[in-house]
Amino acid sequence: MIDLVKTSEVMFREAITSIELTDLTRDGKQELVITTMNGDLRVFHLGSGTQEEVSEVCKTGGLPPVAAVGFGDILDNEIDELVVGTLDNMLQVIVFDGKELSSKASTPLGTLPTAICVTNVMGEKGAEVIVSTNDKALRCYGWFYSCLDKLAHKVVERPTFSMAPLRSKGLPYSRFVFGDEVGYLYVYQYADDRLHEIAKRKVGGEIMRVATGNINADRNYEIATVSDGNILTLFGIGKNELEAIAKYKTNSPITSLRFSHLYGEPEDTQLVLSLGDSTIHVLELNESGFTAKGKIRTMKKSIESMIAVGDINGDGNREIVQAVGNNLSIIRPKF
Repeated sequence: MIDLVKTSEVMFREAITSIELTDLTRDGKQELVITTMNGDLRVFHLGSGTQEEVSEVCKTGGLPPVAAVGFGDILDNEIDELVVGTLDNMLQVIVFDGKELSSKASTPLGTLPTAICVTNVMGEKGAEVIVSTNDKALRCYGWFYSCLDKLAHKVVERPTFSMAPLRSKGLPYSRFVFGDEVGYLYVYQYADDRLHEIAKRKVGGEIMRVATGNINADRNYEIATVSDGNILTLFGIGKNELEAIAKYKTNSPITSLRFSHLYGEPEDTQLVLSLGDSTIHVLELNESGFTAKGKIRTMKKSIESMIAVGDINGDGNREIVQAVGNNLSIIRPKF
């Protein structure tokens, strides 16, 4: 077992609606990027994570409330751009120029965005953007000179609210996965100007969250799904078929999950869950299934929490950053 220690807590004025860690300033430390209920997009240096050391790098205001957000290197400049879908049915690419955030391009969707995945589906330079919308459509965009160019459009059976990239050994491009409200998990691939269904499997109840990562250390991503609120299922894919590997059930709904390396050998990956009641679980996969290696509850009252995992102070160790309402907690594993 490992000890998870809440080392600090930071309070913001507004409720946090999304959270990510990425090195925008290229200083070897990952900055905190949040969206807020008011539509603000804000970037912070966290330092050691204390209230005194948190400093705002930049912010952009005036955006409509954000419905979906994704991160990835669209411009092929080794820095993540931010892709936001807003409640005015627009998709925007937000870039950091070293001093401030600004909108690089925008495109109308005509309907409400529900999820965004930024990944390289073509195997060429830069990443593409896949956005799902509430009219049961998937749209794939690529960067063309100074704008987003629509590469493909696919109508699916139901809207989706969570997508993730799926990388596999030997493939120069990425596929992507998503689930739907009746419990199906899908694997899709872009090819020949179209989005193609590669695999499909019934999981159980409504799938609201998916995440991907290489937890088996074989250079192939596995897929984690959350169905019926509190049932985690891990899938592998081989020969275009989805195979269930392990399951894990929690007492409170799972509201956020991430694959990440927190400890062990460099190739080791753990799965980090954040529950509605603010409890964090760190899971390892072994021959018998998932084993909980660490747990911590960070707040007395909570109905939803979200996490990001990254190295906030550049020391080579990763921290868990959790948002509950307008509170931010920094959690570190101790051995």
